[in-house]
Amino acid sequence: MIAPLSKLHHLSDPIAACGDRVYSICNQHGLFPDPKDGHVPGEMWGVWDHPIKLLDGFWFGVGDVPHWFKDAVECRAFPTHVEFEYRLGSFTFIRQDFVPDGVEGMLVTVTIRSDHPLDLTLHALFRSDLRPAWLGERAGMRDGQDRAETDDAAAHCIFTDSASPWACVVGADLAPSAVQTGDLWAVERTQGQGISAHFIYRLRVDALSDAGDYAQTIHFAIAGSAKSREEALATHRRLLAQRDVLRAAKQAQCRAILETSQLITPDARLNEAAAWSKLINQMFVREVPGIGRGVGAGLPEYPWWFGIDTAYTALPMLQSGQFELVRDTLRLIKRQSERYNPSEPGRVIHELSTTDVVFNAGNMVETPVFTRAVHQYWLWTGDDDFLCEMYPFCKSGLLDYALGRHDPDGDLCPSGRSVVETVEMHAGFEVIDVAAYTWEALVRLADMTQVIRSRGGVSDLPSSADLTAKAERLARCICESWWLEDEGLFADVRASPEEVKQTLDALEQKAREEEWLELHQAHFDDARRRFTPYLARYADAPRDRDLPWLLRHWVTLCPLEVGLATPAQARRALDRLQSDEFGNAWGMYLHPDRHDVMSINTGLLALAAARYGYADEALAIVNKLTRAFSYRTPGAVSEVLPDAWCFLQLWSNVGLVSPAIEGFLGIQPRAAERMITIAPNLPTAWDWAEVRRLRVGDAYLDIRIERADAGYRVHVAGGEGWRINLSPRAQLA
Repeated sequence: MIAPLSKLHHLSDPIAACGDRVYSICNQHGLFPDPKDGHVPGEMWGVWDHPIKLLDGFWFGVGDVPHWFKDAVECRAFPTHVEFEYRLGSFTFIRQDFVPDGVEGMLVTVTIRSDHPLDLTLHALFRSDLRPAWLGERAGMRDGQDRAETDDAAAHCIFTDSASPWACVVGADLAPSAVQTGDLWAVERTQGQGISAHFIYRLRVDALSDAGDYAQTIHFAIAGSAKSREEALATHRRLLAQRDVLRAAKQAQCRAILETSQLITPDARLNEAAAWSKLINQMFVREVPGIGRGVGAGLPEYPWWFGIDTAYTALPMLQSGQFELVRDTLRLIKRQSERYNPSEPGRVIHELSTTDVVFNAGNMVETPVFTRAVHQYWLWTGDDDFLCEMYPFCKSGLLDYALGRHDPDGDLCPSGRSVVETVEMHAGFEVIDVAAYTWEALVRLADMTQVIRSRGGVSDLPSSADLTAKAERLARCICESWWLEDEGLFADVRASPEEVKQTLDALEQKAREEEWLELHQAHFDDARRRFTPYLARYADAPRDRDLPWLLRHWVTLCPLEVGLATPAQARRALDRLQSDEFGNAWGMYLHPDRHDVMSINTGLLALAAARYGYADEALAIVNKLTRAFSYRTPGAVSEVLPDAWCFLQLWSNVGLVSPAIEGFLGIQPRAAERMITIAPNLPTAWDWAEVRRLRVGDAYLDIRIERADAGYRVHVAGGEGWRINLSPRAQLA
């Protein structure tokens, strides 16, 4: 087990304790201020049991007149839990938040220590806020005023909602001397229709502990249910009765995660960040009865499921050995896409709330990258049955939906929405990320088709040769027709001047048809401004001829990410994309005019550099990500570097894991064939790198790369019966 991470400053930053059913978000002082905005404004922190919220928060204090703990001296993140330490005179107060998996609840353990006998009053205040998650109103969920019912004999309080069957039970393994309910407050007030329960405990300790001080520990349980108070009560009893068993299970789970596919390099910071990224992947698992199980995208804003986030993070999760997380999430996205888009088979949804509402039926970019993720899963697991299960959906999505319905000019570049969420990139143009990912999906579908054909029993299969020919044709189109030689970049959009003019004229109407949270006039003005240089450039061009338009969004790197650009194009593009125009010391901008640096495009830029053999440049970009590691939240790299937007972000793992596993160690498996190709390319500063217990198919391998003369020596242990293919500069030890 790795050591805990500690923070002593900026403790107003957020932190989370997570299980697959419940999670809690507070700041590193252990407080629960209402966030200013969010999908559910002012409500995204607190204790959540999706599809409902349980509590706005909980607070502790001591003294006959409560001195509420609000200034922690230290916050510590462990693989299994979070701790907050407070000091008051001779007292040390430690609060531990622990959330098990498979249980609709959490445990909060408080320990008071002193160098003299304890004789004090402990206060614990819990504030309910039983309400639905985002879009619950669309699902018919009604939020009423909360009620509180105390049971002195059982030492707990039951919160219920007056309009719905939701319930939350709070209480400890120690009987209180008094319980008060009502509109009561501790350190801070929160919004909503909640109610408070204030527990008061009298503590006396006269005997020394084994540690040589005077101490008392109390275990509090928070249990919830979207179905009934009886279910919440049963969970509350289980949490207190089985707390040691639940802790042991979580410890075993975290140990297994850390020991599987363990990246070890000369860069200790990268090793630590990669290890914690695996733990964070597990923290994102959301299981909601009646909907499914899969990894969400970001906390606090995106705890639910996304097509694009799943597709981007499939590879690093597979490289981290977390096969089941990828499998479960892909199945969830496919099932919900089929349910929500029955008239558009293969269209992949964008966003699914835990209230079972699809907010966006799917951006075009999500369809090809879903096929990529399925193929990547098969390469790493060798699971032919899963491939057969997913293949018809992938085939329909790529050939019928994307290239059938949305490629009217037949150039194999589907029109539709980009991953970039600006009005011009969602206006229905052909966009570069969709084009590049469609090429990649065609290549991968051709490989998948050969596997399916070899198994037999499937009719109506496309020709692998035809898919390959389409991919080659699209590759030529992108490398020739999207490339701007004078700029050294790929265009963002390809369209005729007349199409651009008509689209810009109707932009505001078209944008209003999109279901976005907010649109301002500035968004439309920015869109028009970005086209202005090329409107002048193409003033005399034929009005109906498709031409490349450079808008300078980060997705211009996508042909490099997928390995489609020529080596010469990649070199020129990398030079410009790594310049001050496109980034700063933290990473790559979303746009030269918008200096938000996101972990996803920065990670993809590192992966692109690694794929073209520029290991030193790739490592320099990775180091920008690791520089932001634990900057805001212990163990994490924020969505925007160094410390903005979601403090836990699933796709931050892309740049922490994939450049090292695929690029530096050069590992690419075909598990179904029991074969691994290893083509090392270590950064100049590294003489070695390894991965221990790398999970591939049903095997676990230790792979170590060492420099040897002008090449590499490769050590492989485990994986008996596997074929190891080496690049020309490498040899088996």
